[in-house]
Amino acid sequence: YAENVVALAAAARSGADEALLLNNRGELCEGTGSNIFVVQGGRIRTPPLSSGCLAGITRELVGELVEVEEAPLTPVDLDRAEEVFITSSTRDVQPVASVDGRLYPGRSGPVTNRVVALFSDLLATRPDP
Repeated sequence: YAENVVALAAAARSGADEALLLNNRGELCEGTGSNIFVVQGGRIRTPPLSSGCLAGITRELVGELVEVEEAPLTPVDLDRAEEVFITSSTRDVQPVASVDGRLYPGRSGPVTNRVVALFSDLLATRPDP
């Protein structure tokens, strides 16, 4: 937990809202308080639980709403991603605008927008998912 606090503080000093963490194999794992998703070729991908990421409730709900491929991801996947978003119980589905200077469409990404809309609809119909 302490490493998450340190990583988030370092991210905040550089103007970021979140820090992404790698596991000991150099794979993307999660954010300090979120799960990460990348969109490549219109496909949504997220690290598998075996990566060491948190089994987030919002992560699970997104997987029920849209097709999500669980696969090991590396920082190269962030470079190749068309869109990136994170999920958490406090942030819901949040588009990512940039990672280490690499810009993404943020709120205008069509796949992320669809996931945001579906998740919002879910919350409107099931306030306690």
